[in-house]
Amino acid sequence: MASALHQADQGTKTHSGTGLVLYLREDWVLLAFARAVPSVGVVATAAKYNLVAHRRCIIQQQQQGLRTVGLLADPGIAQVLAGKVRQRLEKALNDNAENQVRWSVQVDPFTLPLDESGQVMLNKHVGSLRKKFGWDYIIYLTDLPQYGQGQPVSRSISQSFGAATLVVPSLGMARPKNLTTALVDILRELAGGRKPLMPTSLSARAFSVSGSLHEPSEDGRSSTRYVSLKGLRGRIFLVSGMVRSNRPWRLVPQLSSALAGAAATGAFGVFYTSIWSMADYLSSLRLALITVVSILLLGLWLLFHNRLWERPRGKHYRERLVLYNTSTVLTVMLAATAMYILLFIALLLGSIVVIDQGFLAYQLRHPVGFAEYVNLAWLAASLGTLGGAIGSSFDQVESIQQATFSQREYERRNMDFGVDGSGTQNP
Repeated sequence: MASALHQADQGTKTHSGTGLVLYLREDWVLLAFARAVPSVGVVATAAKYNLVAHRRCIIQQQQQGLRTVGLLADPGIAQVLAGKVRQRLEKALNDNAENQVRWSVQVDPFTLPLDESGQVMLNKHVGSLRKKFGWDYIIYLTDLPQYGQGQPVSRSISQSFGAATLVVPSLGMARPKNLTTALVDILRELAGGRKPLMPTSLSARAFSVSGSLHEPSEDGRSSTRYVSLKGLRGRIFLVSGMVRSNRPWRLVPQLSSALAGAAATGAFGVFYTSIWSMADYLSSLRLALITVVSILLLGLWLLFHNRLWERPRGKHYRERLVLYNTSTVLTVMLAATAMYILLFIALLLGSIVVIDQGFLAYQLRHPVGFAEYVNLAWLAASLGTLGGAIGSSFDQVESIQQATFSQREYERRNMDFGVDGSGTQNP
């Protein structure tokens, strides 16, 4: 019987020993017997092969037909990229198609919920998704870090389910071109089992950020292959991608109170003659140091006052602590820098319009030019940024958190995690 089932798995229709006839169709497996077989356990055992046989049957039957690929994505950058790569991916697949196979790529805004570990588990939803959409292959784009065997991964591929998850931040500053390349590699493995070649030379392996891990399923008959992120370069790619998913530019408009406080303090500096003299006296290096300190103080104030610093619990919490908080710190500091630049430009234009060049020269007791106006706005913007840190205390904490993180990351951070790392979504 084991031999018969093995042949059924390979698409064989009959087995002479038991008379077992296995008719495989696109969405069902029909078992019939040429002669009576009293063991009911045969059906139960054969059912275990249903999923694998189902996928292999689709591949065999569609060699001359149409294959459909469904792209689902988390809200935000991942969903935007999914829409951008649809036509590019379809063209790349059809240009390289073999045996007259045609590919169709479809994108749907449907998103999957987070599980108790704060991750998207695609394999649990493959059956319902395939029933709803009728796709042959399903790929989910997520902007949340995923872990396999305790290591951060860039993608998880389950050939038996015909499904894969791609962690968009693992591509760094992902563009449609390199995202399309990653999706093509995934589909080649799903459709034909062709895995991307791993680097063989020492130099290539040294610069590679990918590794391969396998995790067997509960029944031991199928496995999910993870492409792990190796070394420091892999983590740098992931962190930069997470920062991009957070979209730091969204945080600046939410800092209305901070901007108001910074503008008021900076304007006082522009119209206060002692600030003129100080800005004229200080060296460029000293002004730059004051700028860095003011941005750091604003960023740290935003970070801790709005409870943006995370203390992960559960397994591998140290790596998660570094990964999540590094991306958060960079997001906040980029937003603080952007606010500083906007404030500097506004104060520079204001000082040029309001302060007459002759009057400024009279106060400084030497001829002045554009450089003196720049130094004045430079120092005033630094002082204003310090005032903005105090003003940010009046902004709503929840609004700052929503603006700092991507939607998925915000959902994950608002889950109540237990000591074992499992969590439940807060209402």
